[in-house]
Amino acid sequence: MGLTATPTEPTAPTQTEPTADVQPRRCSLAALIGAAAVDDFLSNAFGRDAFRARMTPEAAGGLFGWPQLNTALAEHRLSPPRLRLEQYGGDVTAGVFRSRRTRRGVVLQDLDSAALTAKLRDGATLIVDAVNELSAPLQDLCSGLSSEFTAWCQTNLYACWGTAQGFDVHWDDHDVFVVQLAGRKRWGLYGPTEASPTRRGAREPPAEPPPSEPELVVLEPGDVLYLPRGHWHAAAGLGGPTLHLTIGLTRKTPSDLLHWLADEMLSDPASRADLPFEAGDAAVAERVAAVLAALAQQAPADLARRYRRHMEAALPQRPQLSFPDIAADVALPPLTQLVLGQGPARLTRCEGGLTLSWRGFEFSLAPVLETSMRKLLAGEAVSVADIRAAAPTSSDEQIQRLLGELVRRGTLIPQGAAH
Repeated sequence: MGLTATPTEPTAPTQTEPTADVQPRRCSLAALIGAAAVDDFLSNAFGRDAFRARMTPEAAGGLFGWPQLNTALAEHRLSPPRLRLEQYGGDVTAGVFRSRRTRRGVVLQDLDSAALTAKLRDGATLIVDAVNELSAPLQDLCSGLSSEFTAWCQTNLYACWGTAQGFDVHWDDHDVFVVQLAGRKRWGLYGPTEASPTRRGAREPPAEPPPSEPELVVLEPGDVLYLPRGHWHAAAGLGGPTLHLTIGLTRKTPSDLLHWLADEMLSDPASRADLPFEAGDAAVAERVAAVLAALAQQAPADLARRYRRHMEAALPQRPQLSFPDIAADVALPPLTQLVLGQGPARLTRCEGGLTLSWRGFEFSLAPVLETSMRKLLAGEAVSVADIRAAAPTSSDEQIQRLLGELVRRGTLIPQGAAH
């Protein structure tokens, strides 16, 4: 097998049967709940039960804090619904934005500082969605969690100054990691009343109301609380300023896979054909049986792999660019340090070589690059010279062609060049 990377689009059929997967460590999860707690969490709590862990207050504060909130409000136009106020389960945002029209007729919303602080003094909770986009450390954490679980990840911020409750008792349709940044907050944990509920399939009202007596938990700065989707909960301040993050992890279900598969099957004429209702139920059943038989021919492992590649490609992605260098033919100096771009990545040993899967793309690589690829997946930097040394029989042109393709895709990010 040659050295040159051969990318495969996310929707293309799998070229080779993988023999082993080399996946990156769960570094982001470990940073959030502690490396010693990861195995216990994944075995006993993840998707099943509430879980408590602890970061140092300094580590939690490094994700976000009051100074970053003040800066975000001053430097970014955070309009509703991204910025909103809640109190006792109701939206009380009205009155904290002033509308103005630009000379081009565009209506903008300006935050009224006096109106905002007045409502916060009266007990409202300030909510800012997607604050991971406003903090590099928090964005790195979210991107890491998204990669480790092939799930959408977003962080929202909650700030309050009193004891009023922001939301009523509720459940979320995604898993949540709560990180207490400042102050103290009391959480009422009610547990689930339905297994793995979703908004699409949720019954209104739910089959059972939450218990009337919750387990009460007080979070201090640095505390982390995990709640699986469907677990009823509510939170309230204990007086004084309090700030916390909710890191939401939206995972996929078999139902989601079936929705994807329904679209995938449209490539088959038999799946696009009309159902012959005019011919009676027996004729419809015969057509359905034919479609199901065709579906049964597909290998579950292949379906799982294709859906995972589809999901990896569809995950939200923040740009990682190397401006001003955009030319396709620019050679990377030997001491240039390369790191793996953010996103789900795995290394698969296949017969005759390696496959690097990154954000749904698959690259065929030579076996001699396995050590370098393992370092990249572990979060380490690898220099152009390191890769050159790993493949002594390859020419400089081949090395540059390989790295150029990976950099162009965003798979590898140059961290600096020395001439």
